[in-house]
Parts: sequence; structure tokens; C-alpha cells
Amino acid sequence: MEKRYYIAYGSNLNVGQMRMRCPGARIIGTSVVEGYRLLFKGSRTGSYLTIEPQEGASVPVAAWAVTEEDEAALDRYEGFPTFYYKKEMELPIKGIRTGKVRRRKVFVYIMHEDRPLGLPSRSYMETCMEGYRRFGFDEAFLEQAYADSREEFPGGWGVGDACFMVTNREKGCTGNYTVLGFDGRYFTLQNSRGSRYRASAGRMFRSREEALGIREPAAEEGLG
Repeated sequence: MEKRYYIAYGSNLNVGQMRMRCPGARIIGTSVVEGYRLLFKGSRTGSYLTIEPQEGASVPVAAWAVTEEDEAALDRYEGFPTFYYKKEMELPIKGIRTGKVRRRKVFVYIMHEDRPLGLPSRSYMETCMEGYRRFGFDEAFLEQAYADSREEFPGGWGVGDACFMVTNREKGCTGNYTVLGFDGRYFTLQNSRGSRYRASAGRMFRSREEALGIREPAAEEGLG
């Protein structure tokens, strides 16, 4: 069987994770995908890294030699072909041991472009950061992807914003949530325990006081 080479730009830069998922895979080198940028996109279950074309941008990647079994495992992990599709490329790969550069035909997983922007979980971001540190990649790529994935929604809300909702008006109870996304009708919110909810904009407030309808006392006028 012809050798297959896979390029990783996100969580599969994490060597420990790849060893568990694809025990037959081995690192062969690194490269840069020119003309693409990183973004976090996804669904109600979470937001993950993908790459999309952008002139002048670039994305550092690691190249793995994979077996047929490894590729099948990657297909399952990436949700191929529903969530991610595969694209073939040819890249100059710098050998991890020798430093020599050889052109290789590689494949990469790219999320379907119609998926909405969103921000990742803390654990996913840290997994990607660990991979970046392992290969010596500039973490600014991930930080820029995070910034670029903040999309403004109706009402001025954006991914990552904090909001409050009333949970028990009689007792004056509110919940604190983080905005994860907007599907065109409802917002996806997450609380501190990681539980997710859908809510309309009318239930979301910028502060606890606003949620409960508590008005600030008017300032007393001076007597001159």
C-alpha cells in the first residue's frame, strides 16, 4: 500500500493524544500551509480548529506517516465526511531528524465551511497549546485564531461574552453563562460546570441587576 502522510494543525499536534489514537503513526517532519488561516468553528457540541483560505496567511503543521488503520481512526475522530472533509496537498516537509526538505503528497481534514464560528473549551485549547509547544510553533497563531473566531451576534453579543439569566425571580436567583454561538434563532450558552443551554436574546442580560430589573438609585442633586 502507498504510504499516506497526514498533516495536523490542531489537537493532533499533541503527541500523546496521537499515540493513543493512532499507534502506528510516526512523525516525519513539519511544514507550513501557505494561503490558509486557522479558525475555531463547530456546532452545539463545541468549537474546534479548522483551516480556511486567506491570502497572505499561513498555518504551521506537523506531518505524520499513517497506516490504513490510523487513517480510519482519524476519520472517526474527525467526523469524516459529515463534519470534516479531506483535501489532498503537496507540501515541502522538513525532516524531524535530518532537517532535509522533501516534497510529499499529504492529506488534511478541513471542517465544512458553513459551520459557525465559536470559541473552544479550555481543555481543547490547552491540548492544542501543548502540541504547539512540542513542535516549537509560535503560539500567536492560536491566539489570533481565537481572536478571529469571536463573531458579533444580534444585540451586540459575541462569542465568549458573559451573560446572566434569571433562574428564580421570586428568590432573586440568576445564573452566569458564557456565549458560545448563535444558530440564527437561539444562542448557545455554557455555565461554569460545562452544561450547555439554548436561549433567546430576550432572556439574556449584561448584569444580575439588569436581569432582575433592579434599578440604580438616582443620584441626589446638590443644593448649590
